[in-house]
Amino acid sequence: MFVNFFNPPSKLKFKKFHKACSFNKLLQLRFINSNFLNVVFLKALTHGRLTLNHLEAARKVIRRKMRKVGVLNSYVFPYISITKKALAVRMGKGKGAISNWVFPIRPGRIIFEIHSAPNTLAVDALLMASKKLPIQAKVFSFSSICEV
Repeated sequence: MFVNFFNPPSKLKFKKFHKACSFNKLLQLRFINSNFLNVVFLKALTHGRLTLNHLEAARKVIRRKMRKVGVLNSYVFPYISITKKALAVRMGKGKGAISNWVFPIRPGRIIFEIHSAPNTLAVDALLMASKKLPIQAKVFSFSSICEV
């Protein structure tokens, strides 16, 4: 079953963001609400921006590796629009058209979570997905966090 996680937002107050508006505190997750023992997740270690293409490539790799085993949760959603003017266009005449959607990542942010799957398979899938992302990420298991 194909579930498209990453459609661009349809209803926004403003479609084009200012450059300084880079992080929405409402979308920041402090605690992951999981009660499963065999939960493995991918956590960001560096700053960066994740685009729709990055997230979709990582999702495809995870699904291909996991086949139909386990449940994949995504905790990032691209909500900031990036605009770009066409080539050979002079200065002025307003802001350019929307070219991409991004999600700003800070260290410690959880990107993906897999549960109800064998831990070795989930760890391999998330390691492959981390290679598709432009940031450094680490695979954690939920049981190791509960012990700390």
